[in-house]
Amino acid sequence: MIARRTPRWALSFADLCLLLLGFFVILHARAGDGRATAEGLRAAFGAKPAPPAAVWRAETLFEPGQAVLLSARKGELAALGRRAARRGATVTVESRGVDSGTRRFDAWELAAARTAAIARAIRAGGLDERRIAIVLPPSRTRGQTVTVLLR
Repeated sequence: MIARRTPRWALSFADLCLLLLGFFVILHARAGDGRATAEGLRAAFGAKPAPPAAVWRAETLFEPGQAVLLSARKGELAALGRRAARRGATVTVESRGVDSGTRRFDAWELAAARTAAIARAIRAGGLDERRIAIVLPPSRTRGQTVTVLLR
């Protein structure tokens, strides 16, 4: 009886399939937290980690149902803009969630107005507006949060 040899490409293909399967299993297991998954993959491949994001609850930044920043927070956001300008960093402002108590705006308009208000406050700190990115993901979450990423 002669043993049949497997072609070399079949072994490499099987390795690739197993790696892809493992990758998608990890993605599926971490489906709720995309940032954590991305950080883990960056660390696994030796990339330097992304800087931490500052996350604020909307009620600590804004008047209820409005896009008007509380005066106490304007200085804090301007200081963030100064730090980002000194470092030459880019700031991403992202609004998530819905304020169900508002009658003046719908969910998307409120998120857009709030991110613009935060971007203006950061720009007042001296950061060039070309270094500020605004992200408006679909509002599917229940909580109201604003995330500011410094890169």
